[in-house]
Amino acid sequence: MNKLFTLICIVGLSSQITYAQELYVGDNAEFYLGKDLPFTTNNTIVTLGSTGIFSVEAETDWGSLSEYVNGKVLAYGTGTTKLPTGNNGVYAPVIANHTGDIKASYFNTTPTTGTNGADVDAVSTKEFWELTGNAVITLPWNSESDITSLVTNNGGVLNAVSIVGYNNGTWDLASALNTNTITGDLLNGTVTSDAANEITLGDFTQYTFGVDHQAVLAIDDLFLIADINILSNPIEMGKNIKFISSTDFSGLEISLFDINGRHLQLYKNIVSNNGVGILQIPNLSSGIYILRFEQEGKQGVKKILVK
Repeated sequence: MNKLFTLICIVGLSSQITYAQELYVGDNAEFYLGKDLPFTTNNTIVTLGSTGIFSVEAETDWGSLSEYVNGKVLAYGTGTTKLPTGNNGVYAPVIANHTGDIKASYFNTTPTTGTNGADVDAVSTKEFWELTGNAVITLPWNSESDITSLVTNNGGVLNAVSIVGYNNGTWDLASALNTNTITGDLLNGTVTSDAANEITLGDFTQYTFGVDHQAVLAIDDLFLIADINILSNPIEMGKNIKFISSTDFSGLEISLFDINGRHLQLYKNIVSNNGVGILQIPNLSSGIYILRFEQEGKQGVKKILVK
């Protein structure tokens, strides 16, 4: 079905469902989807020719894990729109609150290598988006995004995840410091740029996830103050976890997670004496685990290896 849909405009047909299978939009062609149209591709992915366009009306909400566009999506108008982008079996839609037309493409591959800006501690190596227009944007992550490694290797603060953009060899924050909004957990979640200020998306050629240095400092100062370290790491199966700090604690809470972000155990009111604290661990199999320390609104994360 090489060029069945070379040019189709669909508007105002909300009383019926339009079906398509193996939808392909050929070169110099455009497929347009109106916001009120019930539409399905019967669980197939839309593919585009090199100059084909899949376009939607502003405020459209079409797209799913099995029905998305493997290529560029264009949204016409102004509103809050889901641009159903994906690539290489990964669905990664952009939610955009935009003024004027906006374009989005997703790439499940390594972003361009560059220097981290002064306020960026780290940048994802898993995926990126190309975006144009003016909008407040929300980008999603899933288990393949490996936010676990990005976070735990760079301060351990989920709330430090930010949208970063690449321009002229440097990755910088796309919005001002400490203005991103994070939802979800290490396996599935979203980050939204500064809700009060649109991004001029053309200022950056690529967008992905990064770590906001100032957000790490603001939240992770428990470790900066107390200098907490895990003793005997790796830890033998069946042994207790010991940690040492420069400060004695009382009322410390510690959560144990596996590498996939599943919460395994919560330890409350942990006390350390002479800077040493002990945790009795459950029967863990060998592998990597994460400890999140929290006290009086301060927090930090340490990675441990059980062997």
